[in-house]
Amino acid sequence: MNDEALLNLSNRMKNDFYVGVVGSVRSGKSSFINSFFKAMIIPNINDEFVKNKLTDELPQSAAGRQIMTVEPKFIPSSAIELNIGDIVTNLRFVDCVGEIIPKSEGYGSDEEPRLVKTPWFDEAIPFKEAASIGTEKVIYNHSNLGIYVTSDGSFGDFSRNDYEQIENNLIPKMKDLNKPFVIILNTKNPKNKESIKLAKDIEAKWNISCIPVSSINLTKEDCSYILSKALEEFPISDLEISLPDYINVIGDDMEIKNEILSLISNAEHKYNKVKEINYLCNELRDSNLFSNVTLELLDASSGKASIVLDLDDSKYTEIVNTLLGDKCHNKADFIEFLYTSRKANEVYSQINTAILEAKETGYGLSIPRIEDMQMLSPEVVKKNGMYGVKMSAKAKVIHMIAVDLEASFTPIIGSYDQATMLMESMKTEENDDEAWNKEFFGKKLSDIVCDSMKSKIHNFPDKSKDKIKSVLDKIMNSNRNNLIAIIL
Repeated sequence: MNDEALLNLSNRMKNDFYVGVVGSVRSGKSSFINSFFKAMIIPNINDEFVKNKLTDELPQSAAGRQIMTVEPKFIPSSAIELNIGDIVTNLRFVDCVGEIIPKSEGYGSDEEPRLVKTPWFDEAIPFKEAASIGTEKVIYNHSNLGIYVTSDGSFGDFSRNDYEQIENNLIPKMKDLNKPFVIILNTKNPKNKESIKLAKDIEAKWNISCIPVSSINLTKEDCSYILSKALEEFPISDLEISLPDYINVIGDDMEIKNEILSLISNAEHKYNKVKEINYLCNELRDSNLFSNVTLELLDASSGKASIVLDLDDSKYTEIVNTLLGDKCHNKADFIEFLYTSRKANEVYSQINTAILEAKETGYGLSIPRIEDMQMLSPEVVKKNGMYGVKMSAKAKVIHMIAVDLEASFTPIIGSYDQATMLMESMKTEENDDEAWNKEFFGKKLSDIVCDSMKSKIHNFPDKSKDKIKSVLDKIMNSNRNNLIAIIL
């Protein structure tokens, strides 16, 4: 068997080609299955026994108001293995009872409902209940793909309005089940302008592909087209969006990066089906953030897509200017900035681990580099009656200590009630920025607190620094790990 649409869809279903056919009664579900198997499946089965058995199990249909399918039917009764190219797929369709159109015949009445058997209950249940339960179970539990069959009323004894009422009730439920499905508009004249327009209207209403066909005159080309449209209803499984390298290396604190990532995230949530990948690309193009949006890969059989985004030079210049700020006005300033940045990076690469540790645990140590070490003169030493040579080196090890420094500000404003009102107003500020920007005596609270902390830091005695360093020297160079501190 060599059919690209069937092969692609089978790959997407991971070689389990299970299809649930649902819709209202008398819409042509059984006719669709019958024609689909005769056009697409049976001619490609080589085993005569399997072919004859499958032919005998195909559902039958007839004209009129009488309901033909009175219980859910698996076709074939057991899944068959079908060779598609180099792979083997398991294939089975399920023909549902169908939602009841009140004008139809054969389901009994509300007072005396017709009881039917289903694969899901030991006892017979009312026809209407079987139709409703069957639709949900078939789509959710027994199929990878749903096919909803409706009609324009161009054949049979029911009007378009009869079928539309069932659509309004059933299609939202199918969408809630979150399984891919397509809508088949069964019509006497699928190439008629009115039929094509109705199919487009249904598609626009539900955002689900709708294909006008004649179920009893289904061709292999019709089947292939239906399968290709069904493939587009599957979700995008793997979407790769490539940005310029310089966007990836800047932090999330850059406004332009946040704007780009937010736009991409919103578009990904909005368009998540294979058929919507072009809409996603167009939304990115319409943003004016990108100079070019290229869809490099779209593999419907796997759900993989790849999009490459390019930014024009103005965005690059904007990022550079943001990073440089007001420090660079000419080439000399730019080179100086690069030079000092290089020196700063050399220092930061040595102490960044210590800084991170200090933030997390309160204490961090830098690891000295070879170039920071000083080789000491070797000396002969005696140990246990034997002699050796002691070779030593020393290096500056930077200690990072995170100390909780407190600063306070106590404005005296008057009575107890006034103080209480000020305290409550500070508590009700929506964010810290508003509280920090609050002014007292013509000065922002943030400036007052910063000045207080700077004062404490600058007033830290040099003698205390020397003593702390001396203590750390002894701890680092001794094998003892006990520390007794007396602060006077």
